[in-house]
Amino acid sequence: MTSPKRVLVVDDDPLNVKLLATILASAGYDIIRAYSGNNAIKKAMEELPDLILLDIVMPDPNGYEVTRRLKKMSVTRDIPVVLITTYTETEDKVKGLQAGADEFLNRPIDQSELQARIRSLIALKEYREQLQTRTQLERSFTSLSEKDIAGDLGKILLVEDNEIEAKIIKDYLNTRPYHVEHLKNGMAAIRRVRRGDIDIVLLDLLLPKVSGFEVCRQLKEHPLTRNIQVIMVTALDDIESKIRGLEQGTDDFLVKPIHKEILLTRIESLLKKKRYVDRLSVNYEKALQSAITDSLTGLYNQAYFKRFLELEMERTRRQKHSLTLMMLDLDDFKVYNDTLGHLTGDQILQEFSQILQQNIRKIDLAARYGGEEFAIVLTYTDVSGAIIIAERLRQAIESYRFSYKTSHPSRILTTSIGLADFHANPLTVHELIKRSDTALYQAKRAGKNRICVFDECEPD
Repeated sequence: MTSPKRVLVVDDDPLNVKLLATILASAGYDIIRAYSGNNAIKKAMEELPDLILLDIVMPDPNGYEVTRRLKKMSVTRDIPVVLITTYTETEDKVKGLQAGADEFLNRPIDQSELQARIRSLIALKEYREQLQTRTQLERSFTSLSEKDIAGDLGKILLVEDNEIEAKIIKDYLNTRPYHVEHLKNGMAAIRRVRRGDIDIVLLDLLLPKVSGFEVCRQLKEHPLTRNIQVIMVTALDDIESKIRGLEQGTDDFLVKPIHKEILLTRIESLLKKKRYVDRLSVNYEKALQSAITDSLTGLYNQAYFKRFLELEMERTRRQKHSLTLMMLDLDDFKVYNDTLGHLTGDQILQEFSQILQQNIRKIDLAARYGGEEFAIVLTYTDVSGAIIIAERLRQAIESYRFSYKTSHPSRILTTSIGLADFHANPLTVHELIKRSDTALYQAKRAGKNRICVFDECEPD
């Protein structure tokens, strides 16, 4: 399982805090409580929560001012802030966005929408943290500059069948240097997005023939388009439509009439998210790749892995999350390499690496540690969650039809796996690797093709 996410709930009314805490605790979140603005700032700096739910109407400082202060401090600026309010005026939302808030929720709060928003914002935070780590590492291995890693200006597809409303939205967007395209129906939008080069789709919900819900579903299910950010735009201001949109995978929801500043703020936020996801999904510079990756498998090399692990251990210790290190070794690989030849051995390592990549999350990191030994850093993951991932990998390797099986179908390739977790204990990178390697060695001694967790292994 992943580590429980920690949410700071801030309200000067203890009953409101208790209500939100009960809802979120039942969903598996760890709750931190604060009953004033100053107390919220203090708790945020000390606890570094994954997200802050912040009431606007409080004695000085109010929610707006608390948000401004949090977003000015380097230690708290990346924590998502959701403002909770009874205000319904657009000007109040604009004021919150200008203060740096990431999202709004109106009272009375719908539980499904609350949890959907929290999941989305925490996922964005984790992508951002991983990008920051990897960007920091890239700069240490190469001479990449800010210009090299900057995103483009953003390509937006507006899907709206009403010409008047489309013109209003295009006029808003054209105040920024975006590239904007306009289509009037859902099927044309799907075809255009699949051709590539679109970052955000502004999608009207009520379209002829194919609804916005169906367009969103198809985009999010297709591997080539699932990372494109979708904003549903509609005149329907009901909770059911919002929840249905979130279930289909939409990234945001705007209700007509659209306010210019809210639209542009949401666009900027989702453009950042799109770049984070893209940066975690693709390779960038040839020089960078040669410095940080293994030339045979395409996985990260040992030097990059160790530095990444060091930074993640620092983050885990600071944010009080979990992290698990997995070490894997191909059983009897030397026999395969010697009897089938080194070219076949190289092919096995390449196919093995592909299986690893296909079975981990984008925020995890797989590396070739050396020879036939591999490492995976499982971020925000405790041992119980790591065991599930490890078993999935073990089964995937055992059942995979490697290329060599064409001529040697009876030979089954397996892997042994060692796991060691890290919380806030004062381990070094070397010590954590040694623990995971010890567990791997025990898995080998116990008969291979199995998983062993450090501290649960049988002694030598």
